[in-house]
Amino acid sequence: MQVSLDEKLGALSQISQRKLLDILTKISGRKDLIIDSSLIKPLERIVGVSKLRAHGVDKIYKLEKGDIPFTNTQRVFFVNSDLITVKHVSDKINGEISQKNDGNSYHIILVGRKLQSVVNMLETEGTLGYVSLFVFQWELIKLDTKFLSMEFHSLYKSLFVDGDQSYLPVLARSIWTLCTILGRPLVTVVQGKHSQVIDKMLGKMFEELGTPNRSDSEVGCMFIVDRDVDYASSLLTGCTYSCLLDEVFGIKSGIVEIKDNKNDIPGGYFLSSADEVYSQIKGRHFSDVFPYLSTKTKELSQTKEKSQTMAIHEMKQFISKELSAVTNFKKKLAYHISACESIISHMGHRYEGLQNAEQNILESRSRRETLTYIEDCLSMNICDKYAVLRLMCLMSLTQDGLFPDELQRLKLQFFHMFGYQHLTVFHALEKSGLCVEQPALLSTEVKGVNLANKVVQAVPLPTRKSTFTNFAQKLKLFPPVGDNYELNNPTDLSYVFGRAYIPALCQIVNQICKKEITIEDLPKILPNCTVKNLGGDQQNFRTFLIYIVGGVTYAEISAFQLLEKLTGFQIVIASSSTINGNSIMKSFFQQ
Repeated sequence: MQVSLDEKLGALSQISQRKLLDILTKISGRKDLIIDSSLIKPLERIVGVSKLRAHGVDKIYKLEKGDIPFTNTQRVFFVNSDLITVKHVSDKINGEISQKNDGNSYHIILVGRKLQSVVNMLETEGTLGYVSLFVFQWELIKLDTKFLSMEFHSLYKSLFVDGDQSYLPVLARSIWTLCTILGRPLVTVVQGKHSQVIDKMLGKMFEELGTPNRSDSEVGCMFIVDRDVDYASSLLTGCTYSCLLDEVFGIKSGIVEIKDNKNDIPGGYFLSSADEVYSQIKGRHFSDVFPYLSTKTKELSQTKEKSQTMAIHEMKQFISKELSAVTNFKKKLAYHISACESIISHMGHRYEGLQNAEQNILESRSRRETLTYIEDCLSMNICDKYAVLRLMCLMSLTQDGLFPDELQRLKLQFFHMFGYQHLTVFHALEKSGLCVEQPALLSTEVKGVNLANKVVQAVPLPTRKSTFTNFAQKLKLFPPVGDNYELNNPTDLSYVFGRAYIPALCQIVNQICKKEITIEDLPKILPNCTVKNLGGDQQNFRTFLIYIVGGVTYAEISAFQLLEKLTGFQIVIASSSTINGNSIMKSFFQQ
């Protein structure tokens, strides 16, 4: 029996579940499971409570600062492998040991990797001899059809802000497992310094752990790329329903939490294509979402009216076969209508202004107008600090930096509005290359240079194209705007940003599918890019695997899914996590 690609991807959760349950089996008897709060949602995607109970888990608690009402003598801590979290666990264990230890035993399951620094810290705290250590790492989590994520939401900060590469072996191992299931890709494209390291690790894993057969590989071409290859796609405000849902509420492990209007209580809602309403609206331009929901609401009303005129035997059949499905559909419809209303309430007053500012920045026009808008956002509190920084970074990226006086003025206003404690934020942004000064056009040693530079900035003189503009034009990331284009029936990938911009990775795959460029052309287009060909022919590619190190945006996911429909190719999207402009900016703030 032939197994579909989607079914093969589903095997990843079974592998993750088996690895975790094997660890719990080694800890005999009934036990309390104490979970780091950041790991709860990914764990829900991997294993259900019934499976945990079948393997000895009696009570489940969240790891918190206060006392935990333990029930059993076996305590299993399921935590991230970082010093702060493990120190918290160590303090709890020491607190119990110093009071009275009635035969209690302690176990720590470290998620990701076992760092020597963690072991040294446990030894220093005096708890190493009291605990047994286990290491567990889930495989890529299937969040939707052909969409996988490791759900490492702190990885962007670790890699691109702090320069910590300790999680790269885990990412390499996740790719190795994926290749074991799907087969080794015939061609691999690697872009970015972190991806290059991962590729080297992956090569060693193929040598030491085994190489899958290439002859029956599901994947023709695999891309492993760093997030910084296309920062614009993560800084821009997306226009699809899933983009705005993530923008306003944040989606973690495919779960969104929207506060209940009546009780103000967060409620988790699973987003997947199994939800017939979400599957229809997730990739739609937001302007087309309400008309769809309105149509479905009218259909429900007609069903209700029809049921009132049914005969008794028809009513019995309706209740037994259709009523449950109609009720569930009504709940889903109500949830998404409520979500749309919340998005409009949150974004409506600034959405149009943001779109205009972002388009001006992308096209390097109306500089004064854009700067005025950013200053208005600061002075009139139109946007929060993350949205302001996104605009500044986008302007810096697209124009090879901001003029020194512009940057100083914006920074000063930012500090006045949000406080001088954020001085380090701009230092970190500058270090990462996201928000930098543009080199002065004239040497500062020349007399009268300040006045001359101001004149040059004020007068619209012919200037060279920025690095971003050259890159965008080379890949045709700015689509031609047609009068008859309808966002509710998109025919190109730029609709995810209101026809302002096409995500670079999506456009590259699009051009390969259309044979406008070849795989061999990519090192000339992408910086720090290498291509490894194991004997694959571009003419025969039908499936692409895209692995983004540092996070993928919902705009890119929507664009790739549209590309599948337009071309007939299969595209598997994998990443270290989902990400958006707000989460990137938050990475530069001290937690």
